[in-house]
Amino acid sequence: MEWLLLSVFLIASFIVIYHHVGYPVALKWLAKRGQTTPPPYYHRHYRISPLDHMLPRICLIMPAHNEAAVITDKIHNLGAIDYPENKLKIIIVCDGCTDDTAELSRRAASQIENCHLDIEVVEKPQNCGKVAVLNEAISLCQCDVVALSDISALLSTDSLLIAAAQLSYEETGVVCGSYHFFHSLSVGEQAYWRYQRQIKTQESSLGATLGVHGAFYAFRRRLFEELPPDTINDDFTLPVSIVMQGYQCLYDERIMAVELEQACNEMDFSRRKRIAAGNVQQAIRHIGLLHPRFGRIAFNFFSGKFLRPLMPVFFTLVLLSSALLIKHYPIFIPIFIAQLAVYIFTVFFILFKKQPNWKLARIVYYIMSGHIAMAIGLVRYLTGLESGQWKKVTSKDKRSRAVQN
Repeated sequence: MEWLLLSVFLIASFIVIYHHVGYPVALKWLAKRGQTTPPPYYHRHYRISPLDHMLPRICLIMPAHNEAAVITDKIHNLGAIDYPENKLKIIIVCDGCTDDTAELSRRAASQIENCHLDIEVVEKPQNCGKVAVLNEAISLCQCDVVALSDISALLSTDSLLIAAAQLSYEETGVVCGSYHFFHSLSVGEQAYWRYQRQIKTQESSLGATLGVHGAFYAFRRRLFEELPPDTINDDFTLPVSIVMQGYQCLYDERIMAVELEQACNEMDFSRRKRIAAGNVQQAIRHIGLLHPRFGRIAFNFFSGKFLRPLMPVFFTLVLLSSALLIKHYPIFIPIFIAQLAVYIFTVFFILFKKQPNWKLARIVYYIMSGHIAMAIGLVRYLTGLESGQWKKVTSKDKRSRAVQN
């Protein structure tokens, strides 16, 4: 029994350390060997160019649910996008909105600085859910490339030109950009997003990016496969379905999507619980990616996406096994106490909806609160409590929005 407990502790600890430290280190080493230079693209400078005829037709689809606070800023941002206007179609689908999103969309589109845009506003009286909106809108598209973007994210002016350059290579099926925030982040959030951008960059160097951020990504229309109605993380399932067809999903940090909205602690934790449930779903549904024939994609999926929803299980095994090993090895007393202290510390700040003041404490809090959210998401998904419907959380703590110049 003693050796069994020790084995459980060592194996679970190894998996936790490998997921958080070993995988990024291995990925960095592999990325250095497969590093590639992103393809160049020509700068139009908003002028008609003889090369415009080579660019693909793009349909930019934006599902919206009660986005009155940011929709005007988004359309003005699209008005500044550098792409041939005869090759860009914009569709805004108002999915059961109870505010003025549709009216504000039409008003902003009619303004002189945006009147060159081909914008169609579709109103759905009933809330169908984002996945249903995407399935219908993408299926009706008559274009070469589909781009998806969040209403609350502003795009860099050359984002579509860069996406078109990446998709000019036949082996590329999906391209996504880097995700940034207009408002300042906590220390923990800053560390997390630096980590995520680094991972995406290194995965892309291997041609094996898995999952994108819904703020912006583009893909070949002909490769689209209808999403299951109960899909939670559509920005993982859709790109992966294309990767499984033998195409690459690439990350290009030159494409920037800047988030306007800032969530308070309660909003952030709710969002992380939902994403966590989606992580469980995607690990189960795409378990076939673990097959050795997928090579580096299988390695990335196992090390990053597949192990992530299982982390609460391994953390629990480390805690329980160290507690039971105390009577055999006194060295486990401080190990157990340290773990318990971190959990109590994290739960305390979650319950009181605050964040610690110290820099290191904030980083620890952000990481551990994410794993607690993952545990809740795991339970919610396995008990059928999570669906694919829109769940927009409101907050008194949101700061006023601003437009990025």
